[in-house]
Order: sequence, then structure tokens, then C-alpha cells
Amino acid sequence: MLKSTAYERMRGEHPAEFAPASVSFTHDARSAIDRRNSFRVKAALVYQAITGHHANDDMLRANQLLLALTKACHSSIHASKQENAGNVRTETVIKQETEVDAQNANPADTNGSTPKEEKAELIDEGWDEEHKRVVDSIFLVVGFLPRLMDAINRSVDIEGVDESFKSGLMHEIVTDVIKLENQLPLKGLIDVTGVVERVINDTIGRKEFKNVKDSISGEYKLAFSQGTFGNVIHSFCWYYSPFFSKKAPAPPEGMFKSVATDATMATRTLLDCLHQSVAPAPGQGTRATGRPSRMPAARELRRSGVRFQDSERGRAEVEFREQWKTVLLPALVYDFKLATVARNLLAREYEEQSKPVTRYFQMMNELVEDATDVRVLCRAGVVRRGSSGAQEVHELIKNIDGHATYPSVYMAMDREIEKVKQYHDKRMKNFFVRNRPGVIWASSVAAVSVVAIVAARKKRG
Repeated sequence: MLKSTAYERMRGEHPAEFAPASVSFTHDARSAIDRRNSFRVKAALVYQAITGHHANDDMLRANQLLLALTKACHSSIHASKQENAGNVRTETVIKQETEVDAQNANPADTNGSTPKEEKAELIDEGWDEEHKRVVDSIFLVVGFLPRLMDAINRSVDIEGVDESFKSGLMHEIVTDVIKLENQLPLKGLIDVTGVVERVINDTIGRKEFKNVKDSISGEYKLAFSQGTFGNVIHSFCWYYSPFFSKKAPAPPEGMFKSVATDATMATRTLLDCLHQSVAPAPGQGTRATGRPSRMPAARELRRSGVRFQDSERGRAEVEFREQWKTVLLPALVYDFKLATVARNLLAREYEEQSKPVTRYFQMMNELVEDATDVRVLCRAGVVRRGSSGAQEVHELIKNIDGHATYPSVYMAMDREIEKVKQYHDKRMKNFFVRNRPGVIWASSVAAVSVVAIVAARKKRG
């Protein structure tokens, strides 16, 4: 998808939602400058995660530390793979090799200063793709994901988590992580998770990182392990989901539970996991047949007596319960990351045959003809816009699915939409329903007239 003409067109029209702003994980020539500039951001966040202090006054040391950790993690991961393949070596030998590799990458600064030309080289430029992936994986596993997990654990809702990322730079980092160009295979993240805690403690124990060691109390402890990485993915998906949920629920049985040992999951990315969490469960809708149908506008449905309600399932599913005259659908959350999340989910679905998320946003486009429809949906609780205006939400919804083929294929949703449309059409054939505003106005005028006549007669008395 990344090399397709369609993606280039999307990226050209919406660069803020597709092009990384602060952290870049790509390795192509086009993004070389962005990657070089983002290394400082990655190093600073990793340094802060380890020490609890900002790296502003010691940025050079932060860069050195990330490079040393990368070399040591890379060697340790490969050592583990060789052990599993039968080439068993002692842990002492592995530790010696990783230390030598790290020292070769970052010679100790024994004089307390570093020449300008050496400072300029303290980035990952010139390294092979495998080492660069380790750099990016360390940034996520050490720098970003523990910070996200901590914010989720301390907050009662998504707004509270957003408050933890209120700075402009953190907003950019949060949105950059979910962009299609920045996706890494989960295998790399899991491999780093398995070795990085030991590697960090070994690395900061070396004399050139004595000041780092002295700035923390005790040993570094990673907030999760390979065995609990599935919980991290689940919380990640809860936070990034475009659909509302009060608090991250317990992971469903089986979802992401065996991510550390599942060969299929190893090739997937965080964006893939997010899509899996918001798309209908496997098997649902695959046997549905029919034809595409168009949803009437929200205010028209309200006029025919149809109500809207949050399904509270957090998936791109629509259900019409005629006995309740209610459309159940997930509540859309309008926040700073919605445009990026939605457009990248749609781009991910672009080349797939079944497009449930794309069809959901197309249905929202049909429901929302103007800002009045947005207000109808907000009052029903199926659009959560916070302090944003209805017109702002309307503009995003109307433009978010611009590159998708209309209508995209997801017949299970179209089947429910057709039920809504048939009920609406049937109700609108009734004169009093169809002309409800005029009937109400005429009834009001007639009532006022009767009261006036009665009052006049009483007065004449």
C-alpha cells in the first residue's frame, strides 16, 4: 500500500495525517532527513523513561545511551536466536560481546568532551535496517508504551489520558505512532521486550554512563514482559480506538493473549491490532448478501421516530432494532487524533476486499448532511465531540472517506442500513409523520385560536 499511487495521493492531500511529524520509523531516501531529526526525540524519551529526568541538559549523553542500548539489544537478541538454534553460549560470553559491540558504537568520552565531528555522528544514520528497527523498537518499548500504560492506569477515561499528552510534541508523537508509514512488526517489539531490561541495567552500569546510573535509585524495571505484552496491545487499542469506551476493559479471552508465541501475530503491527479490535469479530458478516443501501440523514430519521443509541461494543457494527425503533452503532470520539487514526485505518483497508471500518465512516457521511445532523447525533450520544463545534466535526466526517470506493463492501452493515431505510420510508408515507412540523404548527395555531375565541366570548359575557 505504501508504494501505491493511491497512498501517494492520500499523503499529498493530507500530509498531517500520513507523514510523520516528530518520530519517523521509515528508512527510505525520502524520509532520511526526518529520521535524522527524529533520533533526538527518540533518545530524549528513552532517557527520560530510564532516569525520570528530561534530557535537555544532557542530550549528547541521551544519544550515546540509545545507540549503546541498540547495539547491546541487537547482539543479545541474535545471541538468543543462536541459542535456540543450538549454538549454546554462556551468559558471561554474551554479556562480554554486547559490551564490546556497544563500546565500539560509542567510545567512552574519557576527557568529558566530544569533538564536533563525533557529536554529529551520534545518530543511527548509516546503520543497516536491522539496527534501525531495534532503535525504533526501543523507543516504543522503553520510551512510549510504558508512558502510555502509566497514563491509562492513572486515568478514569480517555480524556484523562489525553491530558497526560497535552504538550504539542507529545500530541505529534501520539499520532505519529499509529501512522501507516511508522508500523513495525510486533516480533521486533517482543524481542526487545525480552532483553531490554537486562541490557539497560548492564549498560548504565558501565563507567561512561555512571552519571546516568547515579541519577536513578535502584535498577531499571520495565513495566511489562513478553508474557504480558498482549495486555499492552489491548490498552493501546482501547486508547487509539475511534470509538468511545469509558475505561479499558479486561482483554477478551484469546485476543492478543498469545502474541509472544503466535507466528501469525509476529508479522502484524500495532495498526493491524487496532484494526482487529474495531472491526467486527471474524466470521460476522462474511456470509451476508444483498446490495448496498444508503442511510437517511440523522434529522430525517429523527423525524420518522428513529432513535440512536451507543452499542457500547466498540466495533464498526450497526444494528437496527425495529421493536425499539433504535439504531445501535458505536459512538465516534472526536479528539486530536481521530483524523489520523481514521484515515490510516481506511488506508490500511484500501486494498482489502472487506472494508467494515471504511463502510462505517461512509455511513456516518450519509447520516451527516450538515451541522444539524451532528447535533442530533451528539444529543443521542453516538458522537462525542468534547468542546469541538458541530461544524468542525461535520467537516471531518464529510471528508474522511474521500479516497474510498463508494460504497465500500461490507454487506452485513448494508443489510442493517436497508432495514432502517425501509422503516423510515414506511413511516414517511404517513401524512402526519411526513408533515410533522407543519402539522404541529397548524395544531398550535388552531389551539391558540380556540383559546382566543373562548376568551372573547367570556369577555362579552
